[in-house]
Amino acid sequence: MVIERIRHLLDEEAIILDGLDEAVMGHTQDGLLVYNYELMLDLFMKQNKWTWFEAEEWVDFNVLGLLGNGSGFIVCF
Repeated sequence: MVIERIRHLLDEEAIILDGLDEAVMGHTQDGLLVYNYELMLDLFMKQNKWTWFEAEEWVDFNVLGLLGNGSGFIVCF
């Protein structure tokens, strides 16, 4: 699990997204996780048996909507 190996490097207010460990690309110098957008979509499609459009709509509204909370996270498109 990538996050467990780098948890000590993360900011205490960094947001860790449940179920998306496989979409983590790394972390920033400020201690924020960097997630791959397309991998997030792929994971939600597999986990929920959604189409690309359904996963994209859900991620855009429910995941990207979290970016204003705490220190947050980074999404690479």
